[in-house]
Amino acid sequence: MFSTNKSGLIPIDTPVLFGLTFLLLTMALLVILTKKFRGNRIKMLGLWSLAWLVLAAAFLGTGVFGRVVDVSTINTKTYTMKELTEDLGQLEKCLLEENPLYFADKNELKQLFLSAYGEIKDGMTELEFYRLVNPITVAVGCGHTNLSVSEALIENRKDTAQYFPLRVTLVDDQLYFLEGDIECGVNAGDKILSINGKADDEIINTLIGNVSGDSYNEQKPRYIISKHFNNKFYDFVDNTGSFAVEIGNDKADIKKVILHAKYKEEFNKSAWDLHFTGFEDGNYYEGSIEDDYAVLKVSLFMQEEGVKFADYLEEFFSKLKGKSISKLIIDVRGNYGGTPIIAKALLSHLVNEEIEYFQDELPLLHKVAGYTKPVTPADTTFDGDVVVLTDGAGFSTTAHFCALVKHHNLGTLVGSETGATYVCTDSSKDTVLNNTRLRLHYSTLAYRVAVDGMSEHEGVKPDIRIAPTIEDILNDRDVQMEAALQFLKLR
Repeated sequence: MFSTNKSGLIPIDTPVLFGLTFLLLTMALLVILTKKFRGNRIKMLGLWSLAWLVLAAAFLGTGVFGRVVDVSTINTKTYTMKELTEDLGQLEKCLLEENPLYFADKNELKQLFLSAYGEIKDGMTELEFYRLVNPITVAVGCGHTNLSVSEALIENRKDTAQYFPLRVTLVDDQLYFLEGDIECGVNAGDKILSINGKADDEIINTLIGNVSGDSYNEQKPRYIISKHFNNKFYDFVDNTGSFAVEIGNDKADIKKVILHAKYKEEFNKSAWDLHFTGFEDGNYYEGSIEDDYAVLKVSLFMQEEGVKFADYLEEFFSKLKGKSISKLIIDVRGNYGGTPIIAKALLSHLVNEEIEYFQDELPLLHKVAGYTKPVTPADTTFDGDVVVLTDGAGFSTTAHFCALVKHHNLGTLVGSETGATYVCTDSSKDTVLNNTRLRLHYSTLAYRVAVDGMSEHEGVKPDIRIAPTIEDILNDRDVQMEAALQFLKLR
C-alpha cells in the first residue's frame, strides 16, 4: 500500500494538497492566458502541466508524498538505529516546537526524549518502537496528542493480530470480564487478578501510562480503557497467542484459566480512531419527549449530514415549549467533544442573557469562523430544570460545555468527573514519522472558556456524583439516568 504523508499546513494528505494547489493555480493561469496569451495558451498550458507532472514525479520519488509499504511483512519488519533515531527526532521536534505544552514541563520532556534515544536498539519492530516512545507522547498531558501505529500495520493486523479474546472493562481499579466463556470457566462479571503473570494493577498502570489525557486527569484514559481494553492490552502489554488468566469472583473463589487469542475487527483501531468508533453512522444527536420531561442526547458536538444542529435544536425546543415541558436531561456521556460552534448553539437555548464563551484572543481564522462571538439567547430558550449527564469521556468541547453550564448555573451535573476541564489544547495537526510510519496527531493552540474558580488539572466535577458498578453495567442499568430522574422528582 502507499502510505501518504500529511500536510503541515492543513489536515489533508500531501498528494491531495499538491493536487488542489495545481488546480487552483491552473485556474488562475487560465484567466491570465485568456486575457493576454490567447494564441499560445494551449502550448503554455501544456508546458505548465508537464512541469507539474515532473514536480509530482520528483516528489513521489523523493518521498515527499509518502512511500510504498509492504503490508504483508510490516508487522515483522525491523528498522535500523539510524531510522529509529530519525523518527524519534521528528517526534521530538513536533512535540517540543509546535505543541503548546500547556500541561507539561518542556525540560522534563527533553529528559524523556534523551532517555529514549539511549534505549533505541538496532532491529526494533514498529510495535517495539511504539511501546518505547508512546509514553513520551502521553507525558505531554494533552488528550488531543495521540500517537498511533501505521495504517499498514492496522491493515496487516486483519490477517496476523490475535487479541485477548473476551471483552474486558475497567471499573474503579478493577478489571472485569464483560462476557463469559462457559467452556473455559469464565463468567461475565468475574474479576481479572492477573494475565500471564502480570498483576491487574500493573496492567492498569501500564495502560493508563499509554493513553493520552489532559494534565494528570485520569478520567479520559480510564474511560478509554474501560471501552477498549483489548486494543490497548495488545499494543502495550501482551500480544501473545494464549493467556493464563487468574480470575476471582464475589464468592472469593480464585482459579486459573487458559484463553486463546482471537482476531476481532472491533479491537483493530488506531489510538485516535478509538474516539470515533461509536459514531461511524453520523448519528450525533437525538431528542425524545416523554409525558413530563425530555431527553436530548448529544454524542458528538459535530454537524450531522443533512440535519443542521441549529435547526434541529430550534425545532426540538419549540416542541418543548408547545408541550409545556419543564424538565430536560441533556446527555453528553461518551461525548469526546467537537466544534465550539455546535456547543454554543446548544448553550444559546439555555441562557437568558449573553455570556462569553472563550476568554482569550484567538487567531483571525477563528474569529471569521465565529469562535470568539459570545453566546446569545436563541429565539426559543428553555427556562425549566436542566440536568446534564456526564462521564469520563467528557473532553475538549464537551468539557468546555460542562464548565460553562456549571459556572453559569444553567443546570445540575449528574454522573462522574469529566475527562477534561475548562482549558484544553487543540487546533491539531497530523504528521507521519518518515520511517516507521507511526502517525502523530498533536495540538498547537490552547483554548480556555470564560469561567472562574475551576482547576486546570482536574475534570469538571458533577454536582451529584454517581457511577455504575459492574453489576449495573452487566444488567444494563442506567443509574445515572435514574439519578437524574430522581433529582427532577420524576420517580
